[in-house]
Amino acid sequence: MQDPVLILGATGAIGGAIAKRLAVKSPIVVHGRDEGKLALLKNKLSNSSKYKIDSYSADLKRSDEVQLLFDNISVKYKKLSGIVFSIAQPFSNKLTHNIPWKDFSEQIDSQLKSLHFVIQNVLPLLKGRKYGARLVVLSTEFLIGVPPIKTASYVSAKAALTAYSRVLSQEWLKYNIRVHILAPGMVKSSLTDHMPDRYLDQVVESMPEKQLTTVDDVADMAEFLMTPKADTMYGSIIHASRAERR
Repeated sequence: MQDPVLILGATGAIGGAIAKRLAVKSPIVVHGRDEGKLALLKNKLSNSSKYKIDSYSADLKRSDEVQLLFDNISVKYKKLSGIVFSIAQPFSNKLTHNIPWKDFSEQIDSQLKSLHFVIQNVLPLLKGRKYGARLVVLSTEFLIGVPPIKTASYVSAKAALTAYSRVLSQEWLKYNIRVHILAPGMVKSSLTDHMPDRYLDQVVESMPEKQLTTVDDVADMAEFLMTPKADTMYGSIIHASRAERR
């Protein structure tokens, strides 16, 4: 049986789009915290995929739940061909000096802490595959160039996540595991629902493309990064922005 790809954060807009794209070509395992949303996603994907879709719910900020998650996955699967880490939560849309420290802590926990707990548990499922394995970590294009205002807690957490992933990409190469860092542009999602339209208009105006990135733009690149053709790009911050569609 083909080894599946695990999508962490599959109930989010980007994670869901990636799950939909990958489910066409390979078995996948989807994760989310909201069991209701997870069940709906599983049913939707099952209707469009020839592969059986498995799902698991866990709070990745809790080490015990992460360990249980991978214990359960390892019982069913000997190996994973890859992982997509697509975790995000809404952030304070405030000027930096007005953001309480707990908001920074919550963002760092949702990003760096969660990824670290995953990394501590997943290695046995990834290493030892004949054709290697791949980890795609979702960062943000805000780390490339000048970030927009009122994003400090989110950008800081993603910066820590990105630095961690770049170090990991060097350490895990000996296991034939490629770590990719995917940096999407701003996507219309639950992450931006609380933001005023005027603010989003200002962000769009500052972009060369003058458009928000779509989930399909990100899924296109994630799909490519899960192939051997992208293996030489490991450890790089890979931009995924709005592409013209015809």
